[in-house]
Amino acid sequence: MNIFKSIFLVFFISFQPLHAEDEVDDKIQIQRVRHFKDIDELVNLHAPGLALNYIKREQPEYNEDDPMDWLYWEQKRISLLKYMQQWQMIDSRISQQSKNLSSFKVATADRNWFLTEQLRALIALKQYQLALSKTRQLLWSASNLVRTNTYAAWRRIIIQIYLNQSNINDAQIAMRRYQQDYGELQNEDGVGWLQLQAELLIQLQQYSEAVTLLKQIKKPEAQALVLLAKINAKMISPLNALDSAQLVLASISEDDVRKNLFQYIALVAAIAADDIDQAILLHEILLSEQNLTLSDSLMRTGGIEINADRLWGLYIDKGNLVANRKGLLKGNDESWYALANNLFQTDPLTAKSLFAVLSVKAGQKLHRELSMKQLVKLMDINQQPLELINRLFTESKYISKISDVVPEVRYRLIDFNLSRSNVKAAAALMADLKQPPEDQPQFDWNLRRARVLILSGSFGQGAKVLNEMLSNEKIESLQVEKYLQVVFDLQAVEQHQVSLELFTQLQKRVDDVRLNRELMFWKAESYHGLKQYEQAAFLFLKSARSPDNVYDPWYHTATFRAAESMFEAKLFEDAKQRYLHLLKITQNAARKAVIGQRLQAIQLKKQS
Repeated sequence: MNIFKSIFLVFFISFQPLHAEDEVDDKIQIQRVRHFKDIDELVNLHAPGLALNYIKREQPEYNEDDPMDWLYWEQKRISLLKYMQQWQMIDSRISQQSKNLSSFKVATADRNWFLTEQLRALIALKQYQLALSKTRQLLWSASNLVRTNTYAAWRRIIIQIYLNQSNINDAQIAMRRYQQDYGELQNEDGVGWLQLQAELLIQLQQYSEAVTLLKQIKKPEAQALVLLAKINAKMISPLNALDSAQLVLASISEDDVRKNLFQYIALVAAIAADDIDQAILLHEILLSEQNLTLSDSLMRTGGIEINADRLWGLYIDKGNLVANRKGLLKGNDESWYALANNLFQTDPLTAKSLFAVLSVKAGQKLHRELSMKQLVKLMDINQQPLELINRLFTESKYISKISDVVPEVRYRLIDFNLSRSNVKAAAALMADLKQPPEDQPQFDWNLRRARVLILSGSFGQGAKVLNEMLSNEKIESLQVEKYLQVVFDLQAVEQHQVSLELFTQLQKRVDDVRLNRELMFWKAESYHGLKQYEQAAFLFLKSARSPDNVYDPWYHTATFRAAESMFEAKLFEDAKQRYLHLLKITQNAARKAVIGQRLQAIQLKKQS
């Protein structure tokens, strides 16, 4: 029996279990319904992140003897991720749970629900070849337990992938065979089938026939496709299409699923109508979206891609147009900059365009950097998100090198990318940025650079920054601990040789018995990591010595690690003596038990 026949109400699921009462314990069912009601309420309150944490906290563990309750929760989780447009998380989660889903206790229909959602997530991620391969595998290996509507859905997914790839010939063949097998479906599947046919007709430039089909569908994307088809067929003027799209946008809420669709239609119409101001504003809005979900089929129909290069191009077109009207010569950067500053408050869109031209075209570095700062300042004043600024400066061919971006802008983008856990992008932005922001000490900035580089996988670059700090900076005693924490990051990723060199350099710079004792210990850890066990044991033993000649906690730890290194070096008698010594002086019962186990291991090794 398929448990997944819940429906979306407005934007989310109101889950209604369909199993008979005797199949699920009444108490568990009542509790689950209450939980799901709370989750739906969080979504309605625009807190889907909290809803997801709720699921992670309350979802029961998988029970291989009775997986049904887990399945209810898992379907709720995937549906929430779909609402949040977290396509990568959907793909990863379903892959991670493949073993649980493949259990014979999970119904074929239930398993296929998850696999179908994974295919749709891959299409949203534009991983078409992978989606195609997985869908074909499902079709080829389908048993007679696979429902007809599921099999038909997989075949429609194949057609959608072909259309997204503009593989028109294969799409036509697949459609013809599909129609022979299923005819004109009358349910929701039929609506999807009509839209697929219309998308193919649009790609074949048979716009009138496409419009006729699309008018039968009461879905947002179908309405958008109608406008696009009419623009392409010249059945409506670009200005009228722009007005129609703007009317829809004026009548819907900010979180309406149609918003991005009709913003895109408005953008296509604005460009067709040579309304460059509207085109810039709309492109800025779309490029500001963190998760823009416009299908490739839709954008191929519109002929406009949403990317940073296109927006830079629009800015440059607008800037050049204004400059020509004002009689400004190319290369006269001072006059362009003066005009942009004069328009800063009265006409910010024109000012932005002029600053944009200077940011990438000005002859002098000074004018390029000043213009970048002014461009970003205008975006701040207009409360445009950092997502837009980040894409403009990190995803465009107009910015050939990150080092061309003015430091003040890079500092902000570093923080932005770190807040999004995009460590690699942050590392690229700060790799050669040696000067800190005004409010940050040089030492702290360099440590931050080193840590971000290491976390991004650029171990050599991170170590180079740390090494330069020892060569160029005076390190105060209070700063040493901070410095060591970053070297430990290198140790954690097993960059032991580099760590050793840094520990050795640091030893030369400090004159503190306690710190020297600590550094010997960490050097020993790296030697142990490099499997140079004898050298590791030697340094552990040196580190164990207390300046006060007492058996302090550090002595116990360092001696224990020395014994472990001796064991690895096959110096079993030496290791045994160190363990026996520790057994004699320690009072901790748990430690004694561990030492006893080590001694038993030595005995076994000596007997073998």
